[in-house]
Amino acid sequence: MSRQQSSKSILMVEPTHFESNAQAINDNTFMNKPEESIDVHKMGVQEFTRYYEALVEKGVNVKLFQPSGDGIETPDCLFPNNWFSTHSAEEMSNINGCSGGKNTLVLYPMCHPNRRLERRSNIIEYLKSRHSADDLDVMDFTHYENENKFLEGTGSFVLDRVNKNAYICISQRSNKDLAQEWCDKLGYNLISFQSLDSNNKIVYHTNVIMAIGTKIAVICLDSIPNQQERELVQSTLSKTHTIIDISKDQVNNFCGNVIEVQNDKGDQFLVCSKSSFDAFTDSQKDIISKNCNGGFITREIPTIQSVGGGGIRCMIAELN
Repeated sequence: MSRQQSSKSILMVEPTHFESNAQAINDNTFMNKPEESIDVHKMGVQEFTRYYEALVEKGVNVKLFQPSGDGIETPDCLFPNNWFSTHSAEEMSNINGCSGGKNTLVLYPMCHPNRRLERRSNIIEYLKSRHSADDLDVMDFTHYENENKFLEGTGSFVLDRVNKNAYICISQRSNKDLAQEWCDKLGYNLISFQSLDSNNKIVYHTNVIMAIGTKIAVICLDSIPNQQERELVQSTLSKTHTIIDISKDQVNNFCGNVIEVQNDKGDQFLVCSKSSFDAFTDSQKDIISKNCNGGFITREIPTIQSVGGGGIRCMIAELN
């Protein structure tokens, strides 16, 4: 079986404690303080539920967790892709000359203390239970939190799982040395760069400016100020993908924070919020539609985007 870029199964976590995260707002420029008249928690849950139902309706296999009743306050728990990732045996084959590979679960060091609490034991046990103990490797990077070194999963990384390229924009939450260690262990080629947003501030997570599907790659090349880094990213992506170059204004509308998923029939969809769908140009939508035979799965998530500072890609953790 060959490597697959997009997943047929995903994991989502209901935002049972959703509110503005005071710890994360300092370095996430996409976060905004909510208006006092808005019931943030209620709106967040409603938006999440509508999107979950839309994915299920299209035949996407979604494992849903509802972390209520454990007394742990985790306002950003709906963004599980930051603290774990999973990798199939096919993806892990041919590393350091070894033909065989094991299914792999990776746990990541999180920057903000209340986000570390999202690593709930019941979710970790579920992730481990998907494979036999003999067929699963667990790579735990969380001890680096003690050294103030962070690497936040597929928020920090945007992965080309087929060609084994790991793209990362370096920030407080994305340590280059840890990224290289990760790549060495998982057999990836690291492509690192710096990215600046529309206010010339460092982009905290790569997945707000970039996404990779089976045939297309969405990227804001204008956010990469260093010409050499920008040309390396562009040339590497263009060898295997059709590039959809988005503007910084489109980044602000979460056009970079999208993800390709498959349903049980193998149909491929681009999952994107209503704001990102509206911000894509007609020609960009045409390219996406031609390369994702299932089209778009789109819902409005304005509260999650504005208050939580994350989009639909952040809400989805792939199960490989």
